Amino acid sequence: MKEDCKLLRAERFVDMRTGCSYRYVNSKTEYFRYHTHDYFEVFIMLQGNAVHLINGTETELTARDVVFVRAEDKHNYRHSSDEPFSFLNITFTKETLDELLTYLGEGYDADGLFSARLSPSVHITDEGYTSLVSRMESIRAISPDDPSKIKTALRVLLINIFSDFFMSFEQSNVIPPWLSEVCESMKHEGNFPYGISHMVALSGKSREHLTRSMRKYIGMSPSEFINDLRLNYIANMLINSNHRILDIIFASGFNTVSHATLLFRKKYGMSMSEFRRS
Repeated sequence: MKEDCKLLRAERFVDMRTGCSYRYVNSKTEYFRYHTHDYFEVFIMLQGNAVHLINGTETELTARDVVFVRAEDKHNYRHSSDEPFSFLNITFTKETLDELLTYLGEGYDADGLFSARLSPSVHITDEGYTSLVSRMESIRAISPDDPSKIKTALRVLLINIFSDFFMSFEQSNVIPPWLSEVCESMKHEGNFPYGISHMVALSGKSREHLTRSMRKYIGMSPSEFINDLRLNYIANMLINSNHRILDIIFASGFNTVSHATLLFRKKYGMSMSEFRRS
């Protein structure tokens, strides 16, 4: 028998004063049923494993998974083992989402979020998860009698979630979680300057395994990926600092100026000096 799909409405599940709400959910004390809604939600898996039934497809969920559920998505949860699971659920109205996406601007791939058949999902790093949990602890310390502060804090959190985690969600849906995590980690200035050996160490895989996986899922080798991050760093520092070009090159992790210069010209079509002047 086909399961009925209950429509949940924002008037009941979203604080209409703020346009957003949050709720901690433990599977031991929650009744789940197949449903859809006229609002949006993001949920973050905190503990345990679960199965997410979304638009007719089952996907596995583990701790540190972040999922964006769109209005009219049809979904439900069930246990994947005898162990309970818990998640943080943040609900928000269409008006709230529209304002967030307007703020993020035309460079944000909102169309990609809404065209995906399944709810966009990412597996975030330990660092991202710790930051998110810390922000929620601060929000929980705000008095419920001050909805304006809660509104601002939740909107800031949502902006961070959409900008930090869903900018590259399509890639994260395809590649293995470990590879998605190491690629995100390498984007930090404390990682990409140290090169391939550091990336291999972060991955916990052999260099050969990492290289095969990078070519298969990312479409480039680890060195190409790292050099692209370094070139992005150089370009941004040329625009947004007055540091000497040589200092910027070496800070990016390139060991030779000639190699960095060659790659930069290949990518941007001009020298670093010309790029800075332009």
